[in-house]
Amino acid sequence: MRLKSAAHVWGKDVYETQEVVKAEVGIKGAHVAVIGEAGERGVLYSSICCDHGRMAGRTGLGAVMGSKNLKAIAVYGKNKIVVEDMERYSALRSEANRTLKQDNEAKIIHEVGTAGVANYAEYLGSMPAKYYHQGSFAGVDNISGSKMTESILTGSSACQGCVIACGRVVNLGDGNKRKGPEYETIVGFGPNLLIDNLEEVVRLGELCDKYGMDTISTANTIGLAFHLYEMGKVTKQDTGGIELTWGSFMAVRQLIHMIARREGIGDLLSRGSRQFGAAFDAEDEAVQVNGLEVAYHDPRGVSGMALSYATSPRGACHNQSDYFFVDFGHTYEKIGITYFERQAQAEKSANVAKHQDWRTFFNSAIMCIFANVDPQMQVDLINAACGLEWTLDDMMRSGERGWNIKRAINNRMGLTRANDKLPKALLEPHTEGGTMGFVPDMLAILETYYEARGWDKETGKPSKEKLLALGLADVAVDLWG
Repeated sequence: MRLKSAAHVWGKDVYETQEVVKAEVGIKGAHVAVIGEAGERGVLYSSICCDHGRMAGRTGLGAVMGSKNLKAIAVYGKNKIVVEDMERYSALRSEANRTLKQDNEAKIIHEVGTAGVANYAEYLGSMPAKYYHQGSFAGVDNISGSKMTESILTGSSACQGCVIACGRVVNLGDGNKRKGPEYETIVGFGPNLLIDNLEEVVRLGELCDKYGMDTISTANTIGLAFHLYEMGKVTKQDTGGIELTWGSFMAVRQLIHMIARREGIGDLLSRGSRQFGAAFDAEDEAVQVNGLEVAYHDPRGVSGMALSYATSPRGACHNQSDYFFVDFGHTYEKIGITYFERQAQAEKSANVAKHQDWRTFFNSAIMCIFANVDPQMQVDLINAACGLEWTLDDMMRSGERGWNIKRAINNRMGLTRANDKLPKALLEPHTEGGTMGFVPDMLAILETYYEARGWDKETGKPSKEKLLALGLADVAVDLWG
């Protein structure tokens, strides 16, 4: 391990820094995780970037690195990973990959990227528009994954060893190959801000990447600024003369620069939507949960996301439970995750809890949520790799333990039942589109969720009985004495 001065790369964007550090390391196969100017300046939703455009985007990990004056980490190695039964593991891995190549969802994501779901999501009303205040978006065809494939797509990219290759490579006519935006970026800088110009959405996403900023939180917080400007709470004097007119990608570009440099109103925006809203006496207008901006899957269109956002251990995160896929019809019967109508309410709470447990296992095993590997195959792979004798119940129990441990950590740091809620905007019915007239009944949903979880309904803590049943006696004593 070596520690080197980063003075010569401080202030450079993430892509420039990666190339400089790789050249200095001088070892083929080295990987570099870096921050950009946003992380250096402590933007609260700054990212860590690795392997060109792959982002550890949410919750501001880039700001943590920046606070420690840590610009980049380069890693490489040559030792083999220890696997208990490599022969069996290799055979299972090959079988899983062959099956995955034939999976319908994997095929679609490979062909049109994650943004391929845009048209269907818009039809259902689960794709937010105009900062979650508009029920439909007429320009969806102009920013969809299909449009990207037909116009600017030049290739795909993949994480290490992945047969899906959901990453997009695009060309905007200048001869430069660029990272194409995924669904969240497409929606954040598209319908969320009423922009229907795909090329400009690509440029806005790329600008965030270069600065090292999470596109979900950036676009969400900028959306709040536009919303408050329309309400008259934010004025032209506040913005430094910039008119926040819906659909103006030029105004969005200016704000991104100001956020990354923490200049003018950009300093307020850099603190996230909750603090930005509070600065204008409008915190309740911010579409966030526990400080983290809501991703672009509206629970009025796919009601399972109401619980995913309200009870996620790190705020409104769609990757703690991407239950919208289940609401689209993708079930996992072997582990008890069945289908309920997409706007069903309390009756699906236990189903969401199971899905959260499963995704907790996914995150622990560092599996991609787009890889629809059969649950039994997942167990078989774990057993071959680790020398275990797990069953499906063991896998789900590990996820449930993880979810409850994270809940207990948050409870110890002050989180209560009162934190399990959605922002005001998501509890107001639309008058148009696929969600017209519907809002989640959070009281009923949470009541049945706590029952399914075995959590105390007064405090929101995992009950002592539940923690003991999960073998977490030390956590039970910590929470309950």
